[in-house]
Amino acid sequence: MEFENQFCILPAPRQLRQENSLSIISKDNSVKLKLVACSLFILSASSSALAQQDIESMTVVGSRLDSLSSASTSVLTRQQIEQYAPTNTVELLRRIPHLQVAENGQAGGLSFVSIRGGETNFTLIMIDGITVNDPTNSRGGGFDFNQLSPSSIERVEVYRGGISAIYGGEAISGAINFVTREAGPNSLNVALGNQQQAQASLTLSRQINASNSILFNGSTQTREVSEFAQHDNKQLLLKFQHRNTNREHTVVASFSEQDNVGFAEDSGGDLFAMPQIAETRDSEQWIVGLNNLFRLSETLTLNANFSWVQHQEFANNPGIFPGVLSGVPASEIETNYKKSEVEAFVTWQAADNWDLLVGANSKNANGNNKGFVDFGAQVPVDFDLSLDANSAFIQSSSQHGNLTLDIGLRFDSPDDFDNEFSSRVSLAYAFSDNLRAFAVVNEGYKLPSFFALAHPLVGNPDLKPERSDNHEVGVLFDFAEKAQISITYFDNEFTDLVDFDAETFTSVNRSSVDTQGVEFDLRMPITSWFDMSVDVAYTDVDANEEGVTLRRRPNWSGSIAADFSWQDYELNSYLTFNDAFYDSSIATGLVKLGGSGILGFSANWFYSDALRLHLTVDNALGKTYQESVGFVIDDSSVRAGLQYSF
Repeated sequence: MEFENQFCILPAPRQLRQENSLSIISKDNSVKLKLVACSLFILSASSSALAQQDIESMTVVGSRLDSLSSASTSVLTRQQIEQYAPTNTVELLRRIPHLQVAENGQAGGLSFVSIRGGETNFTLIMIDGITVNDPTNSRGGGFDFNQLSPSSIERVEVYRGGISAIYGGEAISGAINFVTREAGPNSLNVALGNQQQAQASLTLSRQINASNSILFNGSTQTREVSEFAQHDNKQLLLKFQHRNTNREHTVVASFSEQDNVGFAEDSGGDLFAMPQIAETRDSEQWIVGLNNLFRLSETLTLNANFSWVQHQEFANNPGIFPGVLSGVPASEIETNYKKSEVEAFVTWQAADNWDLLVGANSKNANGNNKGFVDFGAQVPVDFDLSLDANSAFIQSSSQHGNLTLDIGLRFDSPDDFDNEFSSRVSLAYAFSDNLRAFAVVNEGYKLPSFFALAHPLVGNPDLKPERSDNHEVGVLFDFAEKAQISITYFDNEFTDLVDFDAETFTSVNRSSVDTQGVEFDLRMPITSWFDMSVDVAYTDVDANEEGVTLRRRPNWSGSIAADFSWQDYELNSYLTFNDAFYDSSIATGLVKLGGSGILGFSANWFYSDALRLHLTVDNALGKTYQESVGFVIDDSSVRAGLQYSF
């Protein structure tokens, strides 16, 4: 079948030209943001029963040194993961404040996470500190969270804001680190639900002696919402740890495979996709890591780490017929990405109030793409690209009375690109035991993806790195057991963004985006058995180009949670909400999707020390809404299961 000149290759567009489209951007951002900030400050000063999600502050993912210089960090613990019993990792991420999470449908579709208005590939994704972003895919390195099982996760660490000076060129909007399971009780967990949901996981852990432990976790998940929305995931995890007073060694090996059936991105989903044929995506991922810590003295430690990652994916896309926008031809593509990385750093406690870290990193990555695009005749789209990069970094954390100062500098020398410097400076001042103010400035960069550089049809080897300037200021109130409140204002500028140019039919650097906003968080224990929490964010996005609107960027978003515990029973309820936002599909062009408020809950009954029964309901009221154009969610997801510990 031929469609003459009606198709174009669209590499997961971040910006869509629409001459007469409405704009979500206020003409007076500064006035609006000041009003929002004042309103939130008044709220925080009151004693209203609003609170942040039950998520602890943490300093692991945002810094290699312990620090109190920012409140823009969150952690979700294993206890909370078991309480929530999520369908998948995407649902788990929805419980973390200020992550904008979207998915193409309920099963089998791609998932997207945005931090502070940044693109999904602006967020660095790590598993046990190992980077797993895949730059060969058309999303520029965006990670598919459905390939990671919640049963394998010990905790989730999130840093919001640019952090290139610490982790390098993929973290210009934020970072998410999934820490895999630690040694603990053996357990078997099974669950069944509507939409043909079935989950099972087995965790076996043994403390071999005082120093050595070994852990195995295996899991399987299946879900079939319809013939056009199916997901099947299997994962194996093996972890060995040795710990004594002088050193620690951790070996982790993980394998996962998933089979997905779902309408392609930008197809218009159930409502608009033509042809009504689902895309299939099958993938496998291997991760091997070796982390070593040596305590050389009371003030000096050495970390030496090695990692290896391989990700393979085969996608069969039936194509998308032309609509308001040009169509996308059918394709069969196999991608293969391999990365090995060696890193070492020394931490020195130079004084009681000063820690210094110096390190180096060397990375080798290779990505290749094999397959064809069908324009009536099959056009090969093979490419093979490698990247070697050597880096050096230094970080300092010091206290001067009530003032904490963090400084991070990083030098990267990637092949075929200019040398890059990234910097980060953060300050925190403790006015009292209950009040702390902080400010952070970060300057970073992100290399173009392998797809954008080397794809034979749309790639451009002359692309420049994307760049970011990140600023934030905030206050943190901590009233011990009464309330915890934080307010953060952020301002990000992203420049030289990689975009697809339809006129030249290639990827180019041309766009810039400014994002500003306010984040408000509060956690308030009401009684010994009842907590309430809330997080609210206002984000204003300016694409700095007439007729260009960024997708999936609601101005307002947040969640409210209420947690009850009484004797052997727990109830965790939550409401996530966002206002209207713009999205696009080939069939419809740019359209405005309505806001939503989605209620869910999880309940646990600890029948005995060994047996826990759990029930989880997502979208409990059966609301109809869309996170992507045409991908309609209109019913509840219900699961019931048990966990037996032995």
